[in-house]
Amino acid sequence: MKLGIVGPLDIVEKIKQIIQREFHQIEPKVYIYNTFIDIPRLIDHDQPLLDAILFAGETLYSYTEKRIKPIVPWEFIPRNGSSLLQVLLKIALSQKCSIDRISSDLYDENILLETYKELGIKEDQYQIFTINKQPFEDDFIDSVCSFHEYHYLNNHVTCCITALHNVYERLAQKNIPCFRVDPTANVIRQTVNKMQLYHLMQISQESRIVAISIRIDSPGEYSVFTDDEYQYIIDKTNVARHIYLFAKRVQAAVVEVGKQDFLLFSTKRILENATNNFENIDLLLTVKKNTSSTVSIGVGYGLTAQEAKYSAILGMEKASKLGGDSAFIVYNHNKIIGPLHSGDSKWQVNPDQKI
Repeated sequence: MKLGIVGPLDIVEKIKQIIQREFHQIEPKVYIYNTFIDIPRLIDHDQPLLDAILFAGETLYSYTEKRIKPIVPWEFIPRNGSSLLQVLLKIALSQKCSIDRISSDLYDENILLETYKELGIKEDQYQIFTINKQPFEDDFIDSVCSFHEYHYLNNHVTCCITALHNVYERLAQKNIPCFRVDPTANVIRQTVNKMQLYHLMQISQESRIVAISIRIDSPGEYSVFTDDEYQYIIDKTNVARHIYLFAKRVQAAVVEVGKQDFLLFSTKRILENATNNFENIDLLLTVKKNTSSTVSIGVGYGLTAQEAKYSAILGMEKASKLGGDSAFIVYNHNKIIGPLHSGDSKWQVNPDQKI
């Protein structure tokens, strides 16, 4: 698993060390920013090369999400109660600062209020100044710094709590007491583990066996094949050739069942990519254009290959009963998509089935 890590240098290094020590199946790739506006540029080009992206905080995640579209799973490391407790302990142990008067730019201030409550501190015993500006504008860091500076210089607070590396650096340069909320090793570990499990689940889903049942439709009453068996055999051979070409494209194993039925086995990912998520099953159109026959197709999903096979046959039988030249996608008995006809670009829902 290739995991992109976005954040300031010290936190990124902390995450990287935990991954290298405990998650040997993950290959970390780091993206260290100087300012918020760097992040979209840093990761946009590399997104297709990664399996997932982990942001060092929710604010970074929210800022980036407004500017580029995620094409792989994104996650951020939450700032939870344990991280806040560490910071509040540092403040309480300091000689010049107190936890009863602080300013905070934490994205979720409810966590801060809950932490005070868990410490047994009543609401009338402390005063917290918070900023409501959302991290979607490029001047967000300037606004947050001005907010903290204003309250400190006007003696409203004894110190500041921030989740933002750039804010922490700027305030420290002005000798304004500031404490940064960093993710604990345990929170990092839990978040990375969750992402790894999700990735493994995705791989498992994409590797699921999908069955494809194909039947060459029987010639109609007035078909040219009615009195010409040789021509019918030649045409059937031509249809079979197109079926095998399709099977090759979706890397499927092929089993011929009887005189005019075929059973293919591929994987979910390969088949859905080849058919553009079933928006166009081109085998229907190819057979119709290049032969004198049509086919009925059923695509079946299931927890086992046997279940997928039965679902595919069910879909194929439904297509055949409608006169052929169509396909049904059978996820389970309660979710059947179709009929999909040659050249269709949209799914049609079978009115007899519940979706």
